[in-house]
Parts: sequence; structure tokens; C-alpha cells
Amino acid sequence: MLLNKNHTAGILLVALVSMAVMWGRPTLAQDTQSTPVSIEASVSLEWDQTAGVYTAIGDAIVEQGDKSLAGDEIIARYDTQSAARDLTEVTATGGVIYRTGDSVARGSKIHYVIDTEAYDLSGPGAIVTSPRGTMTAEKTITYTVQDSTRKQVIGIGNAAYRGEDGRIVEGERVVAFLDADSAVETIEAIGNTKVVTPKGIVATADRLDYVAATDRADLFGNVEIIDRDNILRGARAEVEFDKEISRLLSDNSGKRVTGVLTP
Repeated sequence: MLLNKNHTAGILLVALVSMAVMWGRPTLAQDTQSTPVSIEASVSLEWDQTAGVYTAIGDAIVEQGDKSLAGDEIIARYDTQSAARDLTEVTATGGVIYRTGDSVARGSKIHYVIDTEAYDLSGPGAIVTSPRGTMTAEKTITYTVQDSTRKQVIGIGNAAYRGEDGRIVEGERVVAFLDADSAVETIEAIGNTKVVTPKGIVATADRLDYVAATDRADLFGNVEIIDRDNILRGARAEVEFDKEISRLLSDNSGKRVTGVLTP
């Protein structure tokens, strides 16, 4: 079935709502009933009932409850064996905006898997924002839900995570582990890593691990810590940001720990 641009968006919307397509599993809904999904587009909408695929082209939008996905083109797949036509995955390309609750993801492409609630967001300029923090990356951002109490956001390619307190963690690969409320528990960064605190302390290294509960970072490889006019360098470091304590350590190479301290 192909609906073209001669049909109004309103007709597309009403027609698709009446199909009772479902986004997600009934067990995810509070009342055990899936909410109908609406799909609309300004150019065309194709429904392949044999393959179980909807293709929406031109300012396409998929909406359900507090979730919405917009893009130049959206391809939604559903379970042909399900009477409710439960959606299984959705892919959007071109000016992608995905909203769920208070979180917003923007990029050039997104692939969302309904059953696992995971998605891959492609750059350049990929960004995921929420009240608790923001992840940016030039290549990709991957979001996964490990269980009901733990989530993971991975940014690749000049990635950065900015927490609600203003702390920034950067690296070529940044992995943020979040709790059930999307607050950061730990962050792992690899490649040209950097931590910038709200007080202006800057620490760089080849690799770092940050623990939010203790406000501590362990840094490894070519470590440099800059605090105002003070500069410390070493192979490894333990930094307690809340206490403003930095411990520089040497490695087995014999290279000395150095510091430039300004009174």
C-alpha cells in the first residue's frame, strides 16, 4: 500500500492510528496495554504487509505516548505474526530527533530496537541530552539498558560527557554508566582523555576512570594536571576533586614525576 503526497498528513495520521500498530511490549505499559503509534510523512508512506515494513519519506514522524522520532526518512518494522503489529525496530535518517520523556537525541541516523530499548545514533554532531547530563560524539553514540537499575551510554569519536554539575569528561571513547534515574555512577574514557571540573581543574591522560560517588579519577599514561598556575606531570595519578588532592605516581620506566607549583 502506498500513500503519496496527494494525501494530507492528517489523513495519514488517522489511517495509521486506526491500524493499531504498537511500539513496544505490552509489559512495558503501566496498564498492560500498548499505546497506538501514529506515523505520518509529507511525501509518501509505503506499507509492505508481507515484509512487515512501513517506510515514511519526507518530514517523517513516528509518535507514541511520550516518545517521538522525526527524520527525513523512517523505516519501521513490525512482527507480522503479531495481531497488534508490534513494532520491533525503527531506523530514521536525515535530521534525526528522538524524544523520550525529558531526553532528546539528535544526529544523522538512528537505529532503535524496541525490545531492548537500545539505539545507535550516528554523527557527525551526535548529541544526547537529559536533565542529568549530555553526551556528544562525532561518530556514534550507543545507548543500552543493561537492567532496570543500570544504563550505559557510549560516545565514540571526540566524545564528551557533561554532567549536571558541570564536570566534563572527554576522550576518543567515553563510556558513562548510569543508574535508574540516569545519574552517572562511573565514566571510563580512552584516548586523549580529559577531565574538567567546575572549579577549573584540568586533568589529561591516555586513559581515565571516574567514580561519581567519591568524585575521584584514576588517570593512566602521560598524565598532566593543571590547577590554576600549578602543573603536575607523571605516569599515573589519583585525583580526589572534592578534596582537591592529587597524587602523581611514576611507572617502572624510571621517568620522574614533575611539578611546577606557584605560591
